[in-house]
Amino acid sequence: MKANEVVNETKFISVGQLQVGDIILSTSEGSVSSTVRVGTNSKFSHARIYIGDSEVIEAIDPRVIRDNIIDLIEHDTYTYVYRYPNLSATQKSKIVEYSSNQIGKEYDLSGALSSSVTGALLLGPLPKLQNLINSEFDFFCSELVAFSYKSAGVPLNYAASQTTPRDLAVNDKLTFIGRLK
Repeated sequence: MKANEVVNETKFISVGQLQVGDIILSTSEGSVSSTVRVGTNSKFSHARIYIGDSEVIEAIDPRVIRDNIIDLIEHDTYTYVYRYPNLSATQKSKIVEYSSNQIGKEYDLSGALSSSVTGALLLGPLPKLQNLINSEFDFFCSELVAFSYKSAGVPLNYAASQTTPRDLAVNDKLTFIGRLK
């Protein structure tokens, strides 16, 4: 089922069904999550990349981290999995390599705020000087996903530095796989 179609919200999958490179979109009950969802007109507020062995890489304040998906989804209200069909082993490896190389980089709060319609209207573009020189200086969650895919030669049709969780959810190149929660 393509991501831009209505998803079957009753289709649940297990962590064991995840594949390297899967994109995990989620939301929680916190105020930051609510702000992101309102600002991007989306049911999702966060994005992660599955790298295998129950681990994900995500950009979350204050930095890019590697963590266990099972521990993380405990705090999610719901968690959906999307997949780019037919990724080659080489592409999957490049996605993992790129995202792993970003671990420890700072969270891009200014980019996250200015990527939403509401944030851009209220605040205008707020790039850090470093981001003007190098757009991969730091990351917000869905930006990390988009740049990781781009590094593998799989652009997701959006300006990587402006990609939101909503952009990923409606991307017709991605297929809805199921819910983890």
